[in-house]
Amino acid sequence: MPEVTIGLPVYNGEKFLKEKITSILKQIDTDFEIIISDNASSDNTKEICEEFLKQDKRIIYHRQKNNIGFESFLYILKQAKGEYFLWTAVDDKISEDFVKKNVEVLKNNKNIVCSASQVKYFGEKTNNMKICEDDGIILKIKKKIYKQFSPLKNIPTQGKFEKKIRLYLKSRGHHHIFYGVFRTEQLKKIIVTNTDPTYDLPTIINALKHGDIHVIDEVLMLRGDEGVSAGGFFNFKRKMRLNFLKILFVNYPMTKWVLKNFGVKIFIKNLDSLIIWNVEGLFYLFVDIIRKINSKGKEK
Repeated sequence: MPEVTIGLPVYNGEKFLKEKITSILKQIDTDFEIIISDNASSDNTKEICEEFLKQDKRIIYHRQKNNIGFESFLYILKQAKGEYFLWTAVDDKISEDFVKKNVEVLKNNKNIVCSASQVKYFGEKTNNMKICEDDGIILKIKKKIYKQFSPLKNIPTQGKFEKKIRLYLKSRGHHHIFYGVFRTEQLKKIIVTNTDPTYDLPTIINALKHGDIHVIDEVLMLRGDEGVSAGGFFNFKRKMRLNFLKILFVNYPMTKWVLKNFGVKIFIKNLDSLIIWNVEGLFYLFVDIIRKINSKGKEK
């Protein structure tokens, strides 16, 4: 039985897949298995995975008949045999000691429910923002939105649950923690599946009831920036097969879940943060409109 299960959900990931699998196989001092769930990719993802299958017995490959979205994450978790577990995105990069260092934290601290590291973004969008000399309105809006809605700094937590949930709702620091290392059986009890289409934040909030989150103060993960990319927030969400209203109010199901599971007191105390969560879709819609106007202006 492997000590760690590394889950890799992928859809049309040929651009990153070879480098990704190669980097996972280089994890040091770790007994692990890799479970790949291919969400019915239409590119060369299948062929790439099958080639790696011939080279390493630690790789397990499943191809879904249809694109099942987030169910692919759940499918991997159900198949996991390791005592410890993590998902990793195909366009992210993890250092060769990422798994080892986070597993050691969990082994030595029973009160820690998840261990992650600090992160940095990489990719075309990030590079363009760094080298862009234009200090116009589009760039200013972009920078403000990324700072508000895509914070980089991971935040450790400890203490009372009310304090921890307040911190995470206010800081929005869940995006990268979701790809930290958990105890497999504990995660199966923690994972939240009824807040479609937002699962990561409810899962992390649920985890805070069971313990604390540890953050290694080193950058051991680089996150690909192709999520909310140049194609726009709405285009990205449409790829998740969401209709316009679900995109516009993407965090409304999560908000209802907070009220139902933690009661009126916690809901009211965090109402300011929840309101910000619920205008996210409107905010990005505004940015997408400005982006299109700006693009048409440059074409002329």
